[in-house]
Amino acid sequence: MNIDYLTQLATQDGAQYAWLRQSLNDYEMANILLAANKWDGVCYHAQQAVEKALKFLLSDAAQAFSHTYSVHALAKTCNEALATNLFDGEIIESYKELSQYSTIARYPLASDAPVDVITKKQALSAIDTLTQTLLIMERAYERN
Repeated sequence: MNIDYLTQLATQDGAQYAWLRQSLNDYEMANILLAANKWDGVCYHAQQAVEKALKFLLSDAAQAFSHTYSVHALAKTCNEALATNLFDGEIIESYKELSQYSTIARYPLASDAPVDVITKKQALSAIDTLTQTLLIMERAYERN
């Protein structure tokens, strides 16, 4: 995946760029964990990367955002606040699944630990959603 422009953009000073740098760090972590077959970690870091990328978009546009971990809600906020359809219905729908990983990929539920229940299929889907998000952003920023 080619996100060279985002990587370059992230080197700038400013609070908004800290969001982008952390998003790209979480992207790297998700890929490292994918190579190590750590599905729960992949899902968690993919969710974190998308969340921070969306918060970057909003803060870069000087738009306030709520304290939320829901990438689904943040993507809708991005579209509304930026008056764009940057994120279409299909990817926003995929954010519903990704949003859940902010908690279920980290904490045991009853006797099941995340490592016991999160699957490779879920991890691959999370990485795919993250990749799509960064590519959408890359294209949007390259055009500006």
